[in-house]
Amino acid sequence: MIIFNFGIPKSGTDWSQAVFQKIWQHQSFEFRSEKANSVQELNQVVGSMDLNERLILQFDLLTEEAIAAAQDDAVRPFYHYRDPRDVVCAEMELQAMSFADAVDQTVAAYQEIHHALCLPGIMVIPYEHLLKNAEGLIFQMATKLGVLLKLDEVEAIAQEMNILLTAPAAVSGTAGTTQAVRIDGEHTADSDPIQPLMIGKWRDRLSQSEQAMVTRFFKPLVTQFGYGE
Repeated sequence: MIIFNFGIPKSGTDWSQAVFQKIWQHQSFEFRSEKANSVQELNQVVGSMDLNERLILQFDLLTEEAIAAAQDDAVRPFYHYRDPRDVVCAEMELQAMSFADAVDQTVAAYQEIHHALCLPGIMVIPYEHLLKNAEGLIFQMATKLGVLLKLDEVEAIAQEMNILLTAPAAVSGTAGTTQAVRIDGEHTADSDPIQPLMIGKWRDRLSQSEQAMVTRFFKPLVTQFGYGE
């Protein structure tokens, strides 16, 4: 089984990557975990992956090759999205982007959403559910993988995720760029930390003029997803 863990940048894929690993760890499964940081890396991994292995593949931008691969019954796609105004803010902070570049990057990312939603069997994950409905979300993610977790196992994974989020120095087990990692119940030394989850950060981090611009610019998406202004 192959997990496609992707979506809008800074929308929770690091969190989900750790959750997927913990779900399979609870089943004592062996698997690989990879993160593609570019289109070239993504296409390389997709072109060489074995559909009979267990692989968790994390990426942002969707490619034609990934779309074609997602049609296979062995692939389970999970798509993440977030308030575009928070995405702009996160890109500026974590990628050291200018406001204009962050807006352009977010626009480009959201142009792919219609392709993603058409993928067979896709599970869509709103960023807000990571904070407000973690246990229910973890249970549904597991069942999508054909795993029926006991309720105490779900609670345990949620608690482990809370520890990771409150102690960023503790790492998630996510592999570096296209580096295959065997997960056997231990975190890897070269893993990336999970960023603390925050909703509505654009209200505090952007200037008043930037707030007005992103709210006006992304109004159709804000309305579609039901985010408040």
